[in-house]
Amino acid sequence: MLLTPASQPPPANLPGLERVKSATALKDTSSHNIPDLASLRISDVAKKEVQEEAKTQSGTDFLDRLSVPTVVLDTPAISHTMAAALSLSLLGHTLFLKNQVPFPVAQLARMPGGGSNPKVAKKREDLLATFDMLSSHLQTTFVALSTAYAKCKLAKGKAAAQAGDENSQKDTQAYTAGPSVGAARARILLTIDGLDVKVWGERADAPRQAQPSADSEPEDDTSIDLECTDEEDEEDTDEDSSDQEEEGSEDEDEDSSEEGSSVDASEANTSDQEDELDELESESEHASIPPASRSPSLSPPPRSLAPSPESLASPRPGPSVLPSTCAPSSPSTPSSVLVTQSVPSQSTPHFQSQSPPSTQPSTAALSYAQEQAALRAAERLLSRTLMNAWADGGGDMASELAPTQTHVYLRAPRRFAHPAWLARQNLTRSLDAVLDAFLVEAGAVGLPDGKAGAKKSRGVRTEGAWIGCRGGSAFAAAAAERASSDGHPGVDVDAEDGNEEDEEIWWAWDGKIVGFADW
Repeated sequence: MLLTPASQPPPANLPGLERVKSATALKDTSSHNIPDLASLRISDVAKKEVQEEAKTQSGTDFLDRLSVPTVVLDTPAISHTMAAALSLSLLGHTLFLKNQVPFPVAQLARMPGGGSNPKVAKKREDLLATFDMLSSHLQTTFVALSTAYAKCKLAKGKAAAQAGDENSQKDTQAYTAGPSVGAARARILLTIDGLDVKVWGERADAPRQAQPSADSEPEDDTSIDLECTDEEDEEDTDEDSSDQEEEGSEDEDEDSSEEGSSVDASEANTSDQEDELDELESESEHASIPPASRSPSLSPPPRSLAPSPESLASPRPGPSVLPSTCAPSSPSTPSSVLVTQSVPSQSTPHFQSQSPPSTQPSTAALSYAQEQAALRAAERLLSRTLMNAWADGGGDMASELAPTQTHVYLRAPRRFAHPAWLARQNLTRSLDAVLDAFLVEAGAVGLPDGKAGAKKSRGVRTEGAWIGCRGGSAFAAAAAERASSDGHPGVDVDAEDGNEEDEEIWWAWDGKIVGFADW
């Protein structure tokens, strides 16, 4: 053993020091060679977030590059109510800008028309009634369209777990002013990029019932233990004997209660008879004495004092009943919290049916008011966008046309089902050509080789608007998927699948909008 002063370093040839150095070096190398599992998870999550941000950024960049009037909503996806409101708003602007109505439709509905010509008044009433019918149909149209697109994605196995580019779809509508599509005097296309896609009618927040697996069912049915069966038989016999004893005791209690009730009933009858005799004697005494003045007869007791059968059958729960009904579900929760819970949340859906009735209308009215405020803001944004396009001169849709018919068309899969829309497969070729020309002019797709200016010389100019959202562009995502799959961006992804129900065709609304100019 070597002893050295504390001021001097230890000798280099110590064997213990070499072991410590080798252990620390091995630890350092092992820590660098074997990464931490938490760091791997964090890196995967960060990579997914970066990919989602890149998709969203590419979608918003695509919307910024469009040359048509574009409205970008600050929402992850476009709901069916928002899509219906903006579609109806653009149709109203189209009718006014194309000189099909003398005033905007919203203003026309509020103006009195009593002093006008009866023929003009009838045209005005017919147009407003048709417009109102279309407004109600569009609410359910986008619900059916969202369900149809969701079923198409489920059939292809592309359903996404959350809203985004993979769980949204592009919808196209066409408004044509003229007797037919071929003889149209004006064509307006509306593209809703980012429609929320889901199967309507299915509750996603409903608790799933635990179903036994296929492997466990035959084991439960076929495996029988003899000892368990013997013990169960003994338990059954014990339970039967105890049940018989309880029934005997209950019968004795019932007999005693019946005897007691019969005695009470006889005593009550005798007391009632004595009361009736006393009343008769008092009436005979008062009958001999003439009344001093006219007095009303004794009225029977009011009916409201006695409970009605309806109130007995279905009593109204008061606020005091709520804690007792909520107590089994969560024993540790105070009753005051359950009573004052006014806004139901998705994590506790049982509070919705147990909340006080007075709080439900206020919550529903608040959500409806917020939704209507968002719809009005989106409609104003669309009007401002169209006005800016008219001021810039690039997207002016105003033109002087004679009053004519306006037809509404919708591009949807074959599995789309709605009673107000009729499938018009014969218009697919002509309307698809109009859509291709609009996409090229808007800058959504590149110009095909060798076809420069071929689409612009046919028919009238195709105009339109584009509505997107901050959640991304479904059109840009589909174009990127087409480019990465086979390098042919002009081919539709939905047409590649062999399922005929997923093919998109054009549908026509069964109503008719007829314009008028007189007032």
